[in-house]
Amino acid sequence: MRAAAAATLALLLVAGCGSSGSGSSVERDLHRGEAQIRHTRDAKKLRSELRDTLARLRREDPSGAAEQRARALAIHGFEATLAGVQSRIDFMDSDSGNVAAATRDAIRADRYLARGARLLRAASRALEGR
Repeated sequence: MRAAAAATLALLLVAGCGSSGSGSSVERDLHRGEAQIRHTRDAKKLRSELRDTLARLRREDPSGAAEQRARALAIHGFEATLAGVQSRIDFMDSDSGNVAAATRDAIRADRYLARGARLLRAASRALEGR
């Protein structure tokens, strides 16, 4: 359970991300995904929302170097976050009574969610540097 709490905390760390700027589509998608992470409590719904956000980011064609870097970081960040969310789902769905599997999924979720949070913060910083 401690690992599940740590995974949730990692998701909340993304709440500290922010940037100011012209409001590019990359920036809007990044902020939309951050809001989804902060406000969506159901892991399966969050997984679906983040997949949509990731698909939009992949379709973007940013104009400047800072936006291209932010887009790449955001894509990697949302991919890592999705992996963490999937590990949380696996933990909740299939690890009942299996301590080894539960521990593995909780550790995996924590690592991916923390990595995702770091990458999404870096994407926000890249947009601030425009």
